[in-house]
Amino acid sequence: MSTDREGHVIMVRHCFALLLAAAAVAPAAAQTPEAAPTAAAPVDKSKEIICKREKETGSLVKAKRTCLTRQQWAYVQDTNQQFARDLNNSTMSRPGSQ
Repeated sequence: MSTDREGHVIMVRHCFALLLAAAAVAPAAAQTPEAAPTAAAPVDKSKEIICKREKETGSLVKAKRTCLTRQQWAYVQDTNQQFARDLNNSTMSRPGSQ
């Protein structure tokens, strides 16, 4: 039982030491001046990187993470839509299609 008590005393000492260290650091951190907000240059939203998770075909769990800029995602979307339109048009123009 003596070992449990010694372990408890050591843990209390460590907690007390951490509290003292935090109390010593807190005033120093509070005194550091905040960076003044500067007038930032306008951010180009088309250059912002966006990551998307896409499920892999044939898997219920696997996903692939793809990171592209907004401009690149817009290009991918436009390309996919054009492909779908072309596929639909080529199917409709075949003989026997409705």
